[in-house]
Amino acid sequence: GGKDAASPRYVFTCLSPITRLLFPKEDDILLDFLNEDGLSIEPTWYVPIIPMVLVNGCERIGTGWSTFVPNYNPRDIIANVRLLLNDEPIQQMEPWYKGFK
Repeated sequence: GGKDAASPRYVFTCLSPITRLLFPKEDDILLDFLNEDGLSIEPTWYVPIIPMVLVNGCERIGTGWSTFVPNYNPRDIIANVRLLLNDEPIQQMEPWYKGFK
């Protein structure tokens, strides 16, 4: 219905508190920030501490190509990242989202 849509005159946003857990402030020095009207506005790219494609999943098609990555539990992803950092074998993960069978 659109009644819950934001007015187009509100062009400013703020970060959700979880954002800084995924993108730590300590990593900001590694990023190149875009500038608009002399203001630093946002990084040209982001570096999350876990692979967000595994959290959010992905499904796309293109000419001759297709991909499907299911959503996984962030806790399982973090556990596997820790295993990788310790040069240990990773554990198989089960897809994780509402309604998955």
